[in-house]
Amino acid sequence: MILEQEDPDVADDHYKDSFNLLFDHIEDCLIIFDEAGRIIRVNKAVLEKMDYTQEEMLTMNIALVYSSTTYAETQEILKGILEGNISQWLMPLCTKSGKRIPLETRMFKGKWEGNDVLYTIGKEVTNYNNEDARIIGAPNDTTERTQLELELGYQNRFLKTILDAIPDFIFYKDVNSVLIGCNKAYAQRVLGINEDEVRGKTDFDLIKDIEQAKLCQMKDRETFENVTTLKYETKFVLTDGSVINTEIMKTPFWDEQGKVAGLIGIARDISKRKKLEKQLRAQVEYAELLFRTVPSAVLSVDKNRKIFRWNKIAEEITGYTAAEVIGKECSMVLHGVGVEGCALCLSAIDSPLINQMCKIVAKDGQIHHALKSIAVLKDEYGEISERMECFEDITGIMDMEAELRESEERYAAIVNNAPQIVIIVKEGIIQFVNDAGIEVLGYKDYCIGRQMKEIMTESSLACVNSALIEGINGEHCVTCEAELIKKSGEIINVLLKGTDITLEHEKAFLAVMMDITESKQLNVKLRASEEKFRQLAETINEIFLINDKEKIVYVSPAYERISGMTCQSLIDNKSSFAELIHPVDFERIRTFFFEGFQNMFEAANEEFRIIRPDGEMRWLWVQSYPIRDEANKGSLKATSIVDITDRKKIEEQLRAQERQTNLELFLAARVQQDSLPHPFVGDKVSVCTIFKPYRTVSGDFFNYKWFEGENKLCGYIIDVCGHGMATALQTATFKMMLDNVLLTGDTIEEGDIHTINQKIMNYLYEGSFLALLYFEFDLQQCVLKLISAGITLFLAAKPHECSLVPISGCYLGIIDDPIIETTTIQLKVGEIYCLMTDGASDLIELHGISKQESLPEYMNWLEKLAGTTENNDDFTVIGVEVLQENMKTNVLEIKNVEDLETARVIISEYLERNASIHAPVLEVAINEAINNGFNACGRVRVKTRRVEDKLIVRVKDYGPGFKTEKVNALLKKGLYEEEFDELLEAEGGRGILMMKMFCDRVIYNSKGNEVLMMKRC
Repeated sequence: MILEQEDPDVADDHYKDSFNLLFDHIEDCLIIFDEAGRIIRVNKAVLEKMDYTQEEMLTMNIALVYSSTTYAETQEILKGILEGNISQWLMPLCTKSGKRIPLETRMFKGKWEGNDVLYTIGKEVTNYNNEDARIIGAPNDTTERTQLELELGYQNRFLKTILDAIPDFIFYKDVNSVLIGCNKAYAQRVLGINEDEVRGKTDFDLIKDIEQAKLCQMKDRETFENVTTLKYETKFVLTDGSVINTEIMKTPFWDEQGKVAGLIGIARDISKRKKLEKQLRAQVEYAELLFRTVPSAVLSVDKNRKIFRWNKIAEEITGYTAAEVIGKECSMVLHGVGVEGCALCLSAIDSPLINQMCKIVAKDGQIHHALKSIAVLKDEYGEISERMECFEDITGIMDMEAELRESEERYAAIVNNAPQIVIIVKEGIIQFVNDAGIEVLGYKDYCIGRQMKEIMTESSLACVNSALIEGINGEHCVTCEAELIKKSGEIINVLLKGTDITLEHEKAFLAVMMDITESKQLNVKLRASEEKFRQLAETINEIFLINDKEKIVYVSPAYERISGMTCQSLIDNKSSFAELIHPVDFERIRTFFFEGFQNMFEAANEEFRIIRPDGEMRWLWVQSYPIRDEANKGSLKATSIVDITDRKKIEEQLRAQERQTNLELFLAARVQQDSLPHPFVGDKVSVCTIFKPYRTVSGDFFNYKWFEGENKLCGYIIDVCGHGMATALQTATFKMMLDNVLLTGDTIEEGDIHTINQKIMNYLYEGSFLALLYFEFDLQQCVLKLISAGITLFLAAKPHECSLVPISGCYLGIIDDPIIETTTIQLKVGEIYCLMTDGASDLIELHGISKQESLPEYMNWLEKLAGTTENNDDFTVIGVEVLQENMKTNVLEIKNVEDLETARVIISEYLERNASIHAPVLEVAINEAINNGFNACGRVRVKTRRVEDKLIVRVKDYGPGFKTEKVNALLKKGLYEEEFDELLEAEGGRGILMMKMFCDRVIYNSKGNEVLMMKRC
């Protein structure tokens, strides 16, 4: 695959660096002269031998370097070299101190930075004296041919040494792309053979990857056709099995006649650079994602405190958009004062400020309470270059705290002013007594800290303790009569209602007692006297009626307060009360009042509404029962009517609160569903999911991510105990925490899970916990890695067997150092793994494992299992199938109607495999594009390819096309649907609309005869 090209100047610098490194490390003396004999470059060996500096050498002439008898002799040698008569001589170098170093020197012409130069290579010799200085070789010498061959061989060895010393891969070919030679690195590391075996062979003879060989041949042709240097990127598979990214530069060379004789190729390993570029892009993307998704307001200011970054949460809290605040001073925007007036701004110099209280003035003028943190970034000189500020709006929290304090004060006032006695007891010791209790018991001094047995009789204390142990009808509330001992020794009767509570994290008992001493005495007297009974009836706030078959014989005074009519009016006309009944309830209740008096032995129990004469509506509860009149030996009927209006109002408030709670749960469930990842079908792995909350919201959650470069699928599945709103909030919090740690592509170990355990303990209430399973499908190493923390079963389905596999690990959030277990499994193509919470694994153990033939069939089986009557928990499954890799591009050529029908079938099957969720709508869009092209010219080419989670389809016809300017302009302006009427009138307009509606991106070429459609799957 050819990657994006890099800057050619950067590559040239690399090659110059390599040459310079080689030039300075050769032990022979290398000197470069211009045509006038002036030195323009020397290597380190010359400087070390002659004791000159680089600057001193660059000012010297050839006559000063080589010691000779006369200046004329040196000039004669230089002239002979320039005319080609001299190629080698033996003459000593003259050092700075006058010492002579004998050298056998060779010289040849060449180019340096575009100018003609002379290259000299000198090798130190022994057994030398002044008389031995001589010129070696001249064109007319009889040994000319031998000297030329020696010179050529020397130059070839010199060039070979240079090539083999270069770490880059170098090769050269003739015009037929047949290899002439290469350096050692290319032969041994890339081809795995000796350099001599390369000659005369082509890429197809040496490269095992046919596609790579084709690419090399294609790039050779481009180099020869364009007669210029070609640069591109590709990947090499080295002999040790490793794959590297390379940058290749191919340059043609010419023969003596000026014709192209072949090319020279140089390949450089750029894998580290690519890795660094990828890491940099990932870090930038992560920083930007964190800035957009962090649930707090974030802004950044420069050294002058001018805002240059402003996220969405900051817009929501302040009401200012990013466009309104960028470039403005932050203190003026947030606080309405300059830098001098902002204490936080002045104090944020070195150490970061964490959670400092401040007030923020929003755009609408409202003041918000906020917790602000400021981090200071400094440059390499220690100067402040940026401040990053983060703040959270806590106005609502502060309002709730004020409301809570007011509620507590109100509650204390109500309890202290209540007419009933209120006592709180812990382990038999009185912890609280309200004012009414102190007054009734007669204790003027504080009675907190006394034993309960000091103020209650022994029999009453035993009765209360027994009721607490046994409970009343299985309820926690205790109701009984008891006797209290006042300070004076007097015993009073009370009706006690009590329940267990928690006081300062310990178990306590709350008792509310009503003094019924007088009531009990009245009851005794009322049984003996009807008059006393009437007096008691008149003291209660409910209507009490007594009637015989003919008339009402008694009505309590409460009738006037509740109905707004006189008691006498009801005695005179027993139907007058029925006239107050609400029209909605009239037909249901009228029988009671018009016929119930005659049926003396029929009891009644009804709720209904009345409308008083003043227009006020009230709810009443009526209950009747027969009684015997012992005095007159007749039958009477007693009716009790209680005003329950206040209770109804409270019930309605409770129903409204329940509706609000249900709505919040519904919204939380929808957010939870929308946060789940979509099913994924890649070239190497397929992922399907099942998520079925037992109730509205779920304690289950999962997420995963495919990392294309590493061929790795990483993810997790969690199970938080509970199903309510608190669980939904905990699950959302853990999602953010786990995504930032487990879905980065980095290596995850047990220590990372221990770190997560420490963090989540801050978010779990007492008795709750978290089960976690981290999974990592490494398709490059063919290994499945599982780290378990409470989820202890998963399903492994191989071609010939299927089983539940146990793994061990402790829940998180319970103890500081839980046991975390890591399991690794070798993966093979065709294997299926179902990772699940206990809601699924429990049902599988109950019903048994059913082997299926494919991943969809396993998911269908699990879907049916989730619907069984035994399912009483959240049901979550992630199904993963290991696939064969398939990244090839599919091409369809349509030339007639038969090809068109065949193509439709192939496209339908391809979409079902690669984008099953979007297959129906994508099939419509692609067929519209094909039909438009086929109708235009009768010939269409279709290319399909899947890259990671993107499906790319290109449809090209060979017709005249259409003008795409207007369509592209409407796409850019976002007016596509509004201005589409004109397009619909044109041929193919409906197809363009469908492609735009069903695809994420639609691009037309300039001619209008090719369209590219892209859809994320």
